[in-house]
Amino acid sequence: QYDIAVIGAGAMGSAAAYHLAKSGKKILVLDRYAPPHSLGSSHGESRIIREAYFLFLMYVPLVRQAYALWNQLEQESGKKLFLQTGGLMISDKNNKVFSGAAASAATYGIAYDYLDNPAIKKRFRAFLPGKDMVALYEKFAGILFPAACIRAQLTLSRKPNVSLQFNETVTQLQQAPDAITITTTSAAYKARKVIVSAGAWITAVIPEVKLPLEVKRQVLFWFTSLNASDKRFMPENFPVFIWEYKPNHLFYGFPDLGNGVKIAIHHRGTAATADTINRKVSKQEVIEITALAKNHFDSELQYRSSAVCMYTNTPDEHFIIDYHPDNRNIIIASACSGHGFKFSSAIGKILSEMALEEKLSFDIGKFRLGRKMQPG
Repeated sequence: QYDIAVIGAGAMGSAAAYHLAKSGKKILVLDRYAPPHSLGSSHGESRIIREAYFLFLMYVPLVRQAYALWNQLEQESGKKLFLQTGGLMISDKNNKVFSGAAASAATYGIAYDYLDNPAIKKRFRAFLPGKDMVALYEKFAGILFPAACIRAQLTLSRKPNVSLQFNETVTQLQQAPDAITITTTSAAYKARKVIVSAGAWITAVIPEVKLPLEVKRQVLFWFTSLNASDKRFMPENFPVFIWEYKPNHLFYGFPDLGNGVKIAIHHRGTAATADTINRKVSKQEVIEITALAKNHFDSELQYRSSAVCMYTNTPDEHFIIDYHPDNRNIIIASACSGHGFKFSSAIGKILSEMALEEKLSFDIGKFRLGRKMQPG
């Protein structure tokens, strides 16, 4: 019997395991695959992290905690987990990417540079913004390496009090006053408390909660310049970016880390399920993203490769971090809604505090299940 079990060892689950391992409690960590793997939402080479948050002001204090914890993890693991590239938030001055980021910066005293159209093109020569486009440049934004982050957290979790059981699918949770029985495809376990952080599979683990989630297919693309000597897409010259190229239509991207420039359209995917998602990328999808790249970068970019992952979304795009409505010994954490990885170091700490019945380091009121999850 375990004190605490963690179901799902992706972004949030591995972070929770890392913090719980330090508690001395007997910990069980379960995953249906062997993380870090490429079948969920936490894989790939890169995720954006930034402070000037255009979506919701409330996330700025949380991402500040996350920055500190990612740095701590780097120090403890001795692994490179973050690359500072700076970040560009580009849109028409009145649209949400720029105006929201500027509001965050003003509210929380985040230093930034305001760049108009000529300044963007002069400073970052690969970009081709329209004449009405402006940008907020945030110096300390950059890239997290998700697979390395998850691997570091799980490696540091390997202590005598922690059991990591991978390639086991949870098939049932049975609740009792003294313990929760977790049945998997390989065994049965008992735990006093359970953290369910199973990403796109969470509704299968706790179907009785009827979480209002939608899984959407998300395609990522990589391009290389036809000019082999073109250095404009290297990290020192090409920051991470989020670009609202027309109202409420966003794409984002990363510099060339060795496999080409990575770009993707944000919140564009079709509905899917974790087990039936179409992982083949169509010719039409490549044609569309190639046209977008051609219109927004001053270079002849050639399509190189693509990959499919998932967004698990709530209607309001906020996370769910709460106790099971019928059992406080079950803690629910999911629905990154396409913007959660950067926060996962901090959310893992919050989950560990909930399980250990400690004072929380962040107010999770906005993430409660009982809120009105209105779109937009």
